[in-house]
Amino acid sequence: MRPKGHTGGGRRRIRSRLAAMLAAAGVLALPASAQALDLSGLVAQPVGPDATQAGGHKDFHIHMDFAGGQVKDLTIGLPPGMVGDPNAAPLCTVEQLNADACDPATKVGSVVANATVTVVAVPVTLNVSGDLYNVVAQPGEPARFGIVLRPVKGDLCQILNNQTLCDLIPNVLPPVILQSAVQLRPDYGLNTIINDIPNSTSGLATTINSQDITLFGTAPGTGKSFMRNPTSCKEHTTSFTAVPYTGATDTGTAKFTTTGCDNLDFSPSFTAFVGGPGQTASGVPTSASTSIDQDLDEAGLIRAAVTVPSDFNPNVTLFGGACDVAAFEAANCPASSVVGSAVAASPLLSQPLVGPVQLVNSGNQFPDVGLNLQGQLHLLLRGSLDITKTTTFDGLPDIPISHFQLTFTNPPALLGTSRDLCVGPPPVFHAEFQGYNGASTSVDSPATVDGCGASGTGTGTKAKCKKAKKKKHKHRSASSAKKKHKKKSCKKKRKKKRR
Repeated sequence: MRPKGHTGGGRRRIRSRLAAMLAAAGVLALPASAQALDLSGLVAQPVGPDATQAGGHKDFHIHMDFAGGQVKDLTIGLPPGMVGDPNAAPLCTVEQLNADACDPATKVGSVVANATVTVVAVPVTLNVSGDLYNVVAQPGEPARFGIVLRPVKGDLCQILNNQTLCDLIPNVLPPVILQSAVQLRPDYGLNTIINDIPNSTSGLATTINSQDITLFGTAPGTGKSFMRNPTSCKEHTTSFTAVPYTGATDTGTAKFTTTGCDNLDFSPSFTAFVGGPGQTASGVPTSASTSIDQDLDEAGLIRAAVTVPSDFNPNVTLFGGACDVAAFEAANCPASSVVGSAVAASPLLSQPLVGPVQLVNSGNQFPDVGLNLQGQLHLLLRGSLDITKTTTFDGLPDIPISHFQLTFTNPPALLGTSRDLCVGPPPVFHAEFQGYNGASTSVDSPATVDGCGASGTGTGTKAKCKKAKKKKHKHRSASSAKKKHKKKSCKKKRKKKRR
């Protein structure tokens, strides 16, 4: 018998409502990756006081919305010139990162992920905060970041407001730990790449709805400058590529504009060394070396043109050994193309980039001068060589370069003397430079000649380290301390060269 007042139809209606509720909950529990990922609400810009100052050390904030899907792989393409100094903070090892045991001094940024976590078919949306650390880079990388997101059970329980469901959540939620590789693009911008972003937390289905990343202008643990704005005044574009667990990849961009180029210094110094024992008489093969030096707070060097004086003639027989462009771009030039060596030091690198100077076919009367620089970065640079014996490198990367040295060695001796270098005034090199901030400078620099004197090993004629003179574009004058620093560094280089 049925209890009075109850009918089988009522129970059927209860069961029907319960089934509908479970079906709806099941839909909510489905991972969003079943839908199409849509990047939206993209923001990438420096923030804080005077945020848009070119070359300024400002926090760089990135915001991304991931609508309609769960992102698996994410690439953020920083604009050329937007760089971080991995030497601004100590390094955290991968082992320390995986144990969530990075020293606080290695912190260079912060991360907040807005995520939806599904607890027994009940979706809960919350913000999960974390830190971004300076991690030991892998071979061939300029830098690497580590991300640690720390979900808190109490935050989930507070939003759930249901003790029964809260008891189903593990007491300790493990941190979400990711690594972000940094790669150099052909346009000299940096990509930060995060792979295998998880779609679950301790077995609970998780969807990342949005993510905020802040890269600090100053590393808090050391007080040293970390991020630096591009040193040009124009619009800059940050690109985004997001690959979902299922569905199509989506892309997007965000833009910001830097200003204040008049406030940015541009005063590179230039030095030249020529000759050597037995290399100073008229009509003999000789060596020559030129150096450009800059301080960290200067605008980047976009163009450099150096003219070899009439005291030297090129050895055109070496032009026949020039490398094909395809072989140069594959870093596979033959030994016959090598005419010297190059060194590029940067405060962003723990060791200078080094490599051969090579002649590369240009299709014109004179070959190009190619630099194959290797180390934490791999840079292939090509400069034009013309009939005036001027080598011009244009479109150089907006990366701080403290010392750039180009040496034509003997052998094979691309240059030969047209007079006795030990008689009369030293040869004078002419150099012209252009900065990313629009400033132009030039210098006529007498070279230091080695190999003169009775022994043939002394320095017969010396030249002062020359600081390029501004031709246009006004700037605030450099401090006397900076000038003394540059003068002292040039003296040290001369002493080292003579050894």
